[in-house]
Amino acid sequence: RLRVVLAATGASAGVFSTLLALTDGRDGLFYGVEDDTEYLANLPLAPPAGDFVRNFVVDINDYSVHVRGHPPGFVVLLKMFDAVGLSGSWPVMLISLVSTMVLPIGVLIAVWAIAGESCVRRSAPFLIVAPYAIWMMTSADAFYSALGAWGVAFVALGVRRDGRGAVWLGAMGGLLLSTLLFMTYGGAVYLLVPLAIAIAGWRMRRHSGFGAGTTSTVVGAVVMALTVTLMWFAAGFWWFDGAEATRDEYWEGTAQFRIWNYFIFANLVAALFAVGPATFVGLTRLRDRRLWVLVGGALAGLMIANLSQLSKAETERIWLLFYPWLVIAGAALASRFDSERLKLSANTVFAGWIALQAVCAILLQASLVSKW
Repeated sequence: RLRVVLAATGASAGVFSTLLALTDGRDGLFYGVEDDTEYLANLPLAPPAGDFVRNFVVDINDYSVHVRGHPPGFVVLLKMFDAVGLSGSWPVMLISLVSTMVLPIGVLIAVWAIAGESCVRRSAPFLIVAPYAIWMMTSADAFYSALGAWGVAFVALGVRRDGRGAVWLGAMGGLLLSTLLFMTYGGAVYLLVPLAIAIAGWRMRRHSGFGAGTTSTVVGAVVMALTVTLMWFAAGFWWFDGAEATRDEYWEGTAQFRIWNYFIFANLVAALFAVGPATFVGLTRLRDRRLWVLVGGALAGLMIANLSQLSKAETERIWLLFYPWLVIAGAALASRFDSERLKLSANTVFAGWIALQAVCAILLQASLVSKW
C-alpha cells in the first residue's frame, strides 16, 4: 500500500502542477526555460564543460543572472544533455516535470522512515496541491528540490538501518546532497534538514533503539560529500570561491536596492502564500516530535536563509527547497479538534483543508503574473 501511495502522490503532483502551468498556454511550461535570463540561453556562450568549470569564477560576468547566482552544476548538466542529443527546450522542461513528480516521493520516504506510515498518508495530499506547485514547472529549482529531497530520504533510511546498509544509504544521501551544493548555494543551509535527522537519530537511539545506523550513515554521507567536493575542485571549481563571486554579483545587482527592513517580512509573507493556510495552521498544531524533526530542520534553514540577506525577493522559488518539508505539517490537521467544533466528521474537515490548499493554488495561478 505504501508504494501505491507514493506512486499516486508523485503522479498527482505532476498532473496538478502541469495543469496549473498550462493555464498560461505553452509559456506556462517553457517561459522559465527559454527566457534570456535562464540557463539554456547560456549554452551557446559557455565553452566546453571543462573550460567552463575551470574559468567559471573568472568569467562569471559573461553569463546571465541565473548562472551568476548559482554554482556551475546545472549548466554542466545541460551540456551533458546536449552532448547526447537531448538539446533544446523540451528536455529542460521535462527535468522540471520529472522533478515535480519524484520530489513528493522522496519527502514521503523520509516521513515514513522518521514518523511512520500513518504520517505518510496524512502528509501526502498536501504535497500534491500546495500553492508552491505553480512555481514547480517554471524553474530549475524544482530539480534542486527533488535532488535535496531524495538526499534527505536516503539519510533518513540509513538512520533506521545498521552496518553496511546504513553506510551505503548514507553515501547515496551524501552524493545527492553534495551534488545539490554545486547546483545551488542554498544547499548549504538545506543541510540543516539531514543534520536534524542525524541529531534526532543519536538522541532517540538512547531511548528507543531507533537511529542505530546514525553514525554509519553520517560517516558514509561525509566521505561521499568530500569525494564529490574534491572532484569538483580537481575540475577547477572551489565552492567557496564560487560563493564569494556570486555574493559580489548579488550585491552589485538589484539586491542593493532591495530594502532589508521590508524584505525581512515580505519574504516570509511570500513563503506563507507559497505553502498555503493549511500549512500555517498545521505548524501551530503539530505535536508529533518525529515529524517536527523534518519540519523543524526546514523551518530553521528557511529562517537562516532569510536572515542572511541573500534571499531578498524571489523566495517563492528560491525557497522551494524548504516548502515541501513545511507543508507536511498539514498532517496535524487530521485531528478531532475541528471536527468536534464544527460538528463534522474528521475526514470531512481534513478534506476541506486539502481543498482549501488547491483553491489557493488555483487563485494564485489566476491572479499572479510572475517573471518565472
